[in-house]
Amino acid sequence: MDIEQVAMRQQPSESETIKSPALEALCHDLDMFINELSLSNQPKKVSIIEEKPQNGTPPVSPSYLSASNMEDGLFTTRSSSLNRTTSSSSTTAQRIPLSPKFLLSAPTSPLTFGMSAVYESNQGIFPNFALLSFISNQFIVCVKSLNERRKIFSSAEYPLSFTGEEAVDIVRSFLPSGSPNSTYLKIARALTKTNPPLIIPTPYSEKSLRKNKLYNSTSEIYTLVITNEKIEGVYTPLARCYSMSCLPGQPGCYSPLCPNKLVQQQDVSQQRLAAPSVGSSVSHDTSISRAWSANVSKDILVTLPKNEIARQEAIHELIYTEEDYVRDLRLLDELYVNELLHAQCIEEPRRQEFCEKVFNNYQEILDIHKVLCDDLKDHQAYCQSTNAIGSINQVGDIFLRHVDRFMDVYLKYGPHVVLAEYEAKQEAETNILFQTFIREKEKRAESRRLPFRHFIILPVTRLQRYSLLLDAVLKKTPSDSPDKASIAKCIEIIKGVATKVDEATVETKNTLRVYEINQRVRFKPGEPHELDLLKPGRKLLMEGRLCRKSHLVVETVELQVFLFDHLLLMTKIKKAPNKTDDVEYVISKRPIPMELLHIQEATEGFSIGLRNMSSTANGTYALLSPTSNSIIPNGTSLPFGNNQFPILIQHLGRHGADYMLYAESASSRLEWKEKVIEAKAMMEAANLDKKVFEIKSLSDTTFGNTNASGSHNYGKVTCTTPFRSSKNIRMIAVGTQQGIWMGVEGDTNSIKLVLSISDVTQIAVLEEHRILLILAGVCNGRTLVVAMKKRGVDSHFKVLEPICGDLRDPANSKKYFTKSGLFSKMPSWFKSYVEFYIGTESYSVHFLKARLVVVCLKGFEIVNLESLSMNRNLPDPTHPDFAFMQQKGQELRPLGMFRCRENYLLCYDSFAFMVNTHGSFVRNMPLIEWEGMPQSVAFYYPYIIGFDPRFIEIRHVETGELIQVLAGIHMRCLQFINYAIDPVIHGCMAHPFKPDFQYVFQLVNTFESSL
Repeated sequence: MDIEQVAMRQQPSESETIKSPALEALCHDLDMFINELSLSNQPKKVSIIEEKPQNGTPPVSPSYLSASNMEDGLFTTRSSSLNRTTSSSSTTAQRIPLSPKFLLSAPTSPLTFGMSAVYESNQGIFPNFALLSFISNQFIVCVKSLNERRKIFSSAEYPLSFTGEEAVDIVRSFLPSGSPNSTYLKIARALTKTNPPLIIPTPYSEKSLRKNKLYNSTSEIYTLVITNEKIEGVYTPLARCYSMSCLPGQPGCYSPLCPNKLVQQQDVSQQRLAAPSVGSSVSHDTSISRAWSANVSKDILVTLPKNEIARQEAIHELIYTEEDYVRDLRLLDELYVNELLHAQCIEEPRRQEFCEKVFNNYQEILDIHKVLCDDLKDHQAYCQSTNAIGSINQVGDIFLRHVDRFMDVYLKYGPHVVLAEYEAKQEAETNILFQTFIREKEKRAESRRLPFRHFIILPVTRLQRYSLLLDAVLKKTPSDSPDKASIAKCIEIIKGVATKVDEATVETKNTLRVYEINQRVRFKPGEPHELDLLKPGRKLLMEGRLCRKSHLVVETVELQVFLFDHLLLMTKIKKAPNKTDDVEYVISKRPIPMELLHIQEATEGFSIGLRNMSSTANGTYALLSPTSNSIIPNGTSLPFGNNQFPILIQHLGRHGADYMLYAESASSRLEWKEKVIEAKAMMEAANLDKKVFEIKSLSDTTFGNTNASGSHNYGKVTCTTPFRSSKNIRMIAVGTQQGIWMGVEGDTNSIKLVLSISDVTQIAVLEEHRILLILAGVCNGRTLVVAMKKRGVDSHFKVLEPICGDLRDPANSKKYFTKSGLFSKMPSWFKSYVEFYIGTESYSVHFLKARLVVVCLKGFEIVNLESLSMNRNLPDPTHPDFAFMQQKGQELRPLGMFRCRENYLLCYDSFAFMVNTHGSFVRNMPLIEWEGMPQSVAFYYPYIIGFDPRFIEIRHVETGELIQVLAGIHMRCLQFINYAIDPVIHGCMAHPFKPDFQYVFQLVNTFESSL
């Protein structure tokens, strides 16, 4: 009986409650396990119980558990089976359907869900916030997004920079709400301790660098260090408890290592230690503080004005940061440069060159600042030894002794930094050994976990900080102090240096962009091109998108167009195969050299490329300016739709083509035009020594275009010749399809019609005899006239010699009225000298000193007028040296042959080359290949001039180099007189500003001929 009563007293009643929280939690978890077993056996008996979530949200802990199916999340209560009369195994599991809104919000009770390591909010899957991989990835994404929205003063130097306050806010943004700021700050600080560290302080964060800690402050600036190494680990305060029923803020978890329990214990411990730690932390801070006031007794500080204390603090910061600067420069020297010079990660032949590109003149900067730092420290020691306070009286005079040396060294180093970073980055991407070398150095203790980039850009950041540091001293310096003027002058000098560096950096950034383009350019298979983008001084003037329509005008192709200072490049953008965030530029069309680039606006007739036109006093027209418009020639207007801004880009020459591109706006089109003008002007300014010919106007508004209607249409201008009048005035005669015109050379308004005659083709003046003729010259000391008549396939020539004497002589006046054709009755002015024929079609005749050269279909026929049997043909087509001519076959057309010192220059419409007096190929002279398709040539030693219908091409005969290009429309040579001292070259083209007129001009040399 007693035993039964004892047993009954030991059994709990239905109303009694177990007081052990740990036991209760354990029983509860067992109930949940039994529920799951019941559900697996009776899946169809599940009932749905609608319950409203509790209003009171407990403190959120990241103790979220993983659930594979979010729609089957179990909601349970914390009550145990010990508190109920019926076991939970016999009850039905409670299911609550989850709404999409609930899935995308922070869960009210983390009992329900477990977090997947992958954060896919659009699928309703929650992340595991304790994983450092998740935290770091989210932090990087947020920082990049932040820097796209706003910029701070350090953004240019550190593109991924942010303040300490922003770091805490970022962490708060992707973690569950409800935690105190200290939690988010600790998480941010944890990212500075990872291996490798994700967050590092910039040189602007003095406090963080001294304390090696991240601060929730707007004045402390940090940046990201993004590497290929994945950050892994678990931040245990955010880890979940393996007890499914464990909630933060609720005691009694049976797990001995419950994260929630540890957090609670740590909070209690911190509260207990808070009071005594205040004193110790203050003493610790002051012991490692570099502030001036930390090293001065309080008794002295209370006697000093606040302004003086602030001044000493500023001077002290200037000195110890200078020490830090010199220390890091020495680290750069010892840790990187010296070791890299002896490392095997870079091949010996290019090691020295690579170091010079990356480190530049750092040694010069180090030498200057070692002396400056020593002077500052010596002066500081002197001041501390001469006064009890240890205050420094002045520093401006010390800086003045050194800042004058800043300009040369920083102007050499600063702008080059962007290129140094590029070189190092390119090497690291392609050289795993160099990449390993840099990583090992960054991990060294003396590097303070600072990246390699910190040491490279350090001189630039230091130069920018000098103004701030000195200005802080200047503001606290009394107005009567002699240091004030010295510091102000130092600031002015340093700001001037910084400004020059910034200006030069703009150009080097342009160079960097050129390097990047060169790296991304890809050629079509079998179509390599020499772009010469890496030439020192190369510039990118403009880049942008232009569209091109297909031939069927159905599809629009977008082109990325680059305008450099030497060519225009049209490419198509494609994604890089190996880098998802990179692109490649595939060359779409042949690169257009600047000399052969011609651009015009299809709707306005805008034309660019006509260079060096010197106008006369009467009929002058200014060179084309970016704002000048011209009337489009008849028949060239093209219809375009609305909102289309066409640009006709022409690649002159045999390898070129015309490309109709479309700009997105009128302003964009105008900018392209202006940049092309700028590019051509830059090329001319940079190659003044190549400006060997200028265009001089002979007639600009006298002869109308052949298609123009009106009184000025006198037919096509076909020939010209200069001569001197009886009064020794320089005159010019112009032949057209309707007659011959004469006037004073240089006075376009003086040109008048003197002879109405049809189809004048070539004229010449025999000044000695005062005779106007066609095709005349001097051979063997005789003045000769050569006439040719075609008979079948043969060309018959008659060579005449004038015998009339000076027709101005009264004794010869009766001969004025003698008129006769040269192939009919012999005029009394001439006598027959010799007759011969060439058995092929002939084009022109050139006079050599003792020979006559007939340019014909077979080549060049050398005619000896004294012995016709000694004639010979050049070149010998059967000789192996001239095999390259056989490849052209019948396509070759001879243009001219000229004496060039001891050799002869043979010119064809595809190329030109030298032969000696025996007709053999001169091997040490280049084969000159024309860019264009010249219809005629002229020679002015040492230059050969080819007349293509769209430009004049001038090349050096001894090097083959393209020297100058003069662009125009309907270009042709009217007259070439090969005088020994000063050859005469006349030409004609469509007027560049008045398309209804023919523009007659003379090429005037700007160089001293060596012959």
